[in-house]
Amino acid sequence: MIDKFSGWPIERTVPALAAAVVTTGLVLGETSSPRWRFLSAFAAANLGLYAAVGWCPASLLLAKAGVPSLRNVRNG
Repeated sequence: MIDKFSGWPIERTVPALAAAVVTTGLVLGETSSPRWRFLSAFAAANLGLYAAVGWCPASLLLAKAGVPSLRNVRNG
């Protein structure tokens, strides 16, 4: 019997989280202080790291929180 996963895996959660952080940094940069744009730059750098090597700080935290990864799914 194969259990069906009901939720987003890490590979889908990381880009969604990055999009939310980038948007937040840009909005706060326009409305509050331009320094908030560094938050967008940090999220973009982490997303680039994730694309290049397959991990970033957010993916490590999500894995520790128990969010499953598609890499651990075995096609049997």
